[in-house]
Amino acid sequence: MKSTPFALATLSVAAIGLVLTGATAHAKDVTVTYHDLDLNTAAGQKSLEKRLDRAAREACGYDEIPTGSRLRSSDAVRCYKSVSVQARGHMAKLVDDARLGG
Repeated sequence: MKSTPFALATLSVAAIGLVLTGATAHAKDVTVTYHDLDLNTAAGQKSLEKRLDRAAREACGYDEIPTGSRLRSSDAVRCYKSVSVQARGHMAKLVDDARLGG
């Protein structure tokens, strides 16, 4: 099964997925599966992009608004931006690998 764990501690490409670095210590692990997607198609790529975005939001607590505020925490915003940039880079590699039959 192919999956992308968001461990948010180190940056490396693992055999079954990705480990991404986040900007904060409060981030949590989130796994994104993509074994069911055909990354050679636009639809498969769009689905993976959505899954990665959802995972980045969850891992960083991006959608959790502190009580008494209407604003996201700056740590959550920094974490989300950092993880999103890394996820896009890793997604590009996964798509390239799929095109090459890897």
